[in-house]
Parts: sequence; C-alpha cells; structure tokens
Amino acid sequence: MKILKRLGSPKGVWTKDARSAKVYVFNGTSDNTLYEFNSVRELSASSGVSKAKQITVPISWNGTGHAVYDGFLYYVSESSELQVIKYDLKSGSVADSAVLPMDDRSPVYQLNPETLVDLVADEDGLWALYPAGDTINLAKMDIDSLDIEQMWDTACPRNNAEAAFIVCGTVYVVYNTKPPSRSRVQCVFDVNDMVSSGEAPLIYFPRRYGAHSSLKYNPEERQLYAWDDGYQILYKLALKKKLWAIMPPPEE
Repeated sequence: MKILKRLGSPKGVWTKDARSAKVYVFNGTSDNTLYEFNSVRELSASSGVSKAKQITVPISWNGTGHAVYDGFLYYVSESSELQVIKYDLKSGSVADSAVLPMDDRSPVYQLNPETLVDLVADEDGLWALYPAGDTINLAKMDIDSLDIEQMWDTACPRNNAEAAFIVCGTVYVVYNTKPPSRSRVQCVFDVNDMVSSGEAPLIYFPRRYGAHSSLKYNPEERQLYAWDDGYQILYKLALKKKLWAIMPPPEE
C-alpha cells in the first residue's frame, strides 16, 4: 500500500489510462469538471490541482463509477436515465451515449449510495456493475457501440458492499461496515467459472482512514487506484491462480 497524497473530498475517483501515463482525478460525486495529470509523479508533486489540465464535459457525471481507457472517458450522466457517456478526451467531444435498460435506481454498493452503476474498461472491453434487487449484476458492453453483449447475476450481495474491481473477467466485491472498519474482498464472481466465492480466500485490505469510494484496477501495473476519505492510495496486487492478494509493503 502506498499513500500518495490527500486531494479533495471524502469521495471521488482517481484512475490511470492503461494505454498511457495520464492520470485523471474526479473530485466528489457530481460535477462536470475533471483533472488530467501527465503522470502519477506529476500528481504527487502538484499542490492541489495546480499542475493539472482542467477538462469540462458537457454533461455532468454522477457517482464514482467512471472509467478511462485508450483516450476515452466512460461515465454515467447525472440525469433521470441511466445514461452511459463515451467522451473523447483528445477531441473534447461526446463520441457516443447509450441508455442502460435497467429499472432499478438503487445504488450498486450500499455503502456508496451515490453510485448507481460502476463502469470498468479494460483489455476485454467495457463492463458495468449494476443493482438487481439485493445483489450485484454484471453486464459486458461493446466498448465502441456501448451495446450490451451479455449479462450475469453475480449473486454478490449489495448489502455492506463499498466497491468492486474486475481482473481478467473476474469480479472482486469489497465489503465494509458502517462506521467503516477494515475492507475485505468477500465475494468473487468469474464469468468463465474458473473461480467461485467458495474457493476464494477472505482478503483484507490494510487499515486506512475510512472507506473506499472507488477502486480502479490498472491491468498494466497490476495496481488498484483507491480513493479513501480524500486520500489517493495505490495497492499492489499479486496473482495466484486467479486469486488476488494485497501485497504487504516492502521491509524497511
């Protein structure tokens, strides 16, 4: 675990485009402005957002379920519909949008009520985690057209969930308590049926400040970009038979 700095509100998102060195900061859970840094090092050295490029999108974003991949920002708009926006960060324009065919307006994670849908973009495409009754569902979307290709019921409960991340088609749901204690991966769903929650060990995160408002996995670095009570944190992960563990910090 590496604590980079403290920047912004208790809730937010920071994430890195896996296809570049650029890092993006979304402060809060509802706004139309985000901040682009050229690297993690630049963000770490910056006083606030002084070194960042300010980007204003035409349609405000909602929650903490944003994703950035290959020069595009994917986010759920602040509207009456569950609308996914695909925004071209290079041209500064909306490339596409789609309304998700989902009626449930409950939060996907009970402990983060502002986030209705959590988007994940990676080498396999675009994923959407969304609520379905008491559990979390998963949808695979075409990253170009935003069409839904397939849907799954993960059977992972929404109750006490705070965030999730996806690695190679496997969903890892992170749980906590209110008031916050120690976060843990307690439910796992694999679209290829190679791993089940019964086989997965209970994985605890190191003790921190509060609760995660977002966890964004970078497949190139095998790191989680976490936002915890305004702190920007990096978790290094180690893979063993598709089961991840939080690596301990190096010995001094």
